[in-house]
Amino acid sequence: MKHGATVDIRSYLPPPEWFGRWWDPAELLVSVRDHNEHVPSELLFTRPELKPLLEAHAAARFAAIRGQDLQCSIRLATERFPDFELRIQHQLQQFELTEADHDGRKRGDEYREAAKRKVAGLQPDVELISPDDEERDALSAIARAIERKAAKRYAPPPPHLLVYVNFSLFRELRLKRLDVLQLVEPWTGRFASIWLLWGANALRCWPNPAHIVDRDPMRGF
Repeated sequence: MKHGATVDIRSYLPPPEWFGRWWDPAELLVSVRDHNEHVPSELLFTRPELKPLLEAHAAARFAAIRGQDLQCSIRLATERFPDFELRIQHQLQQFELTEADHDGRKRGDEYREAAKRKVAGLQPDVELISPDDEERDALSAIARAIERKAAKRYAPPPPHLLVYVNFSLFRELRLKRLDVLQLVEPWTGRFASIWLLWGANALRCWPNPAHIVDRDPMRGF
């Protein structure tokens, strides 16, 4: 997309058929990825109308990981609550979805700047990241994201919560059972369960911490 060009955002909106019906997670994920790959990054991360594209991808990938060993289907919501639903072995789970990212980050500005540099024939502006710093910042961002959702004080029964962790993971996930319990302890009464989607990892923080690794490397973000 050329910088400054007029864009008809309607061509990038999520297809209506994604919503309100039950999908096999892998099938939905393929549909979402096929659609999203044609959306310029400087639009995907700046236009609020396109936020459902990112949410659909996170929800579908999470469901696909959960469905590796369990019978699982997913339905993206047509209303404001919940964000999506899972049907796992005939049990219905309602999920709210949120994202953990660097505090104050303006991802849209980053992609717009990258697009300008590409048009100008310049190399990408690469920032060196410390794995230790990234993991420390991620934990703080996860806590902020959960706290924001918990502040909504959902009516009972409480929903499940999925936090998409938008931080680089340079090595195997090192969080241990005690780490995740301490991380989410202030908000355990606000949700039926709290999950993280971080790289190829689906991590249940509470209750009964569990770690599921995506066995399909082609499902990466």
